[in-house]
Amino acid sequence: EQLPDTLGLWVNALRSGYSVMQAMEAISRDAPEPTSTEFRRVVQEVQLGIDMEDALEHLIARVDSEDLDLVITAVNIQREVGGNLAEILEVIQFTIRERIKLKGEIRVMTTQGRYTGYLISLMPIGLAIFLSLIRPGFMEPLFRNRLCGWPLIGIGLALIGIGTAIIQKIVDIEI
Repeated sequence: EQLPDTLGLWVNALRSGYSVMQAMEAISRDAPEPTSTEFRRVVQEVQLGIDMEDALEHLIARVDSEDLDLVITAVNIQREVGGNLAEILEVIQFTIRERIKLKGEIRVMTTQGRYTGYLISLMPIGLAIFLSLIRPGFMEPLFRNRLCGWPLIGIGLALIGIGTAIIQKIVDIEI
């Protein structure tokens, strides 16, 4: 969640004339936790003699993020090929912000489907409880008969779980 703001700090530092390492030092001072700690570790690793590419790979290993992986890949490519890193990071920052915004919009749009899935999953259980309260003896044979009733309860619960999983998979849209 902090990555777009961190990229903004990085871009501003690069545009003000800082080197990549100086920009990372500025991020380690100015960014909120845990970003500042992670970038401080990268700076310390480089100061201890570890190659910057390896230090950035260690960062990816510590922080499991596809977006951060994209940023580090862009930094490594820019170091080999050259170009304006500030512009590259600015484009990545815009992309990440738009992706976060799109994820929020999709989550809002799929809310009805998720809650419908919850309702459909809980309805049979609620109906069984309701029937037990209205007519206490109505559901008793199902629980008393271990040969037929218990397997039916197990099958019913398994089907409810499978249905819930399928509905959640349908409304979980990957970006």
